[in-house]
Amino acid sequence: MDGARRPATSLTHPDDPAFRAWLRALSHAFDHDFEEDLGSPGGRAFLLATFTDNGAVPAPYFAPLVDEHRRVHAERVVAALLTRARRDTGRALDVPVRHEWSDAPDGIGRVFVGHEPVEGLDPVGMAVAAAEGVQCHLADRELLVWPLCRDHRTGPHATRTPDGAAWVCSVTHHVVAPVPS
Repeated sequence: MDGARRPATSLTHPDDPAFRAWLRALSHAFDHDFEEDLGSPGGRAFLLATFTDNGAVPAPYFAPLVDEHRRVHAERVVAALLTRARRDTGRALDVPVRHEWSDAPDGIGRVFVGHEPVEGLDPVGMAVAAAEGVQCHLADRELLVWPLCRDHRTGPHATRTPDGAAWVCSVTHHVVAPVPS
């Protein structure tokens, strides 16, 4: 259920009263303002696709959809980054992606890359968090600084840019490489 792959014309309109009422109900159930997630294209696409595919699914049925959305995106980003890391370092590396169920009944669980939480609904934000998790895990567990800015030989930071998630040099703030999202 990836709203980004579906023609926008087949999705519910963001101003649909039933869609907005559903978002308010979810916001109340989870103590999170899901209408704020409409501000990012990826978050909006996920919410619209979920509503289009499932209708006003109640909170207990929405939570696993969010869990799956985050887990799938995190795993995809980690796999792509580890492929790049192997190409760059010649080493086969492993970074865990794990899911923890919520302590609250019918709550949204948490996804972690290494020790870094992957939150939100927007693929770009999730990619930044997953990249930070990969970088921190490799530094802590493998004593490896990866990736490296070729110009400055320093570790860049995963950052949201106008073009999406990217590794940005900590010295001059230029984009070193995109982060897949």
